[in-house]
Amino acid sequence: MKAKLPGQGPSTGSSAKTSGQHHRIINLLDDLIRVNIDRITAYEKAAHEERSSGLEIRDVFYRLATESRSYVNDLHAEVIRLGGAPVTQSTAAGALYQHWLNGKVNFDGETLASMGGACLHGEELMQQIYRHALDNGALPPGLHQLVEGQLWSLERAQERLVKAMEGPGRATG
Repeated sequence: MKAKLPGQGPSTGSSAKTSGQHHRIINLLDDLIRVNIDRITAYEKAAHEERSSGLEIRDVFYRLATESRSYVNDLHAEVIRLGGAPVTQSTAAGALYQHWLNGKVNFDGETLASMGGACLHGEELMQQIYRHALDNGALPPGLHQLVEGQLWSLERAQERLVKAMEGPGRATG
């Protein structure tokens, strides 16, 4: 049996703590990736199914999906930098965001107002998940800044969504 040298193996205090900290960070980032993947799916589905309000709202939906793709790419890069393998698809943890597509809203026959309310609810859930990741305290300063920037962008996106939902009703007539 080989004797372990100081600093070798998972039982050393510092490396185990660092490894555990990286694992916590990677899990947080993976959760954000999952909800962004759900957000992409939700807005692409909404853009394809929304027929009543024309191209303006569909363009907003596509733009929101594209923004989430960018967030996923940034988060993937950070997970890889930390030595992890980023998730590539949604799981039960990411399903929180998509609930409004799976039964809460049926786009056939739904009014733009009811669909808008469901989308805004999804955006609020997304922001809550991001705030939870920020409040967790596990993110180092650089990652905290990245996630905080994405949250800020999500807040601006929600404002654009509200304007887009109001716009078609005023523009037609």
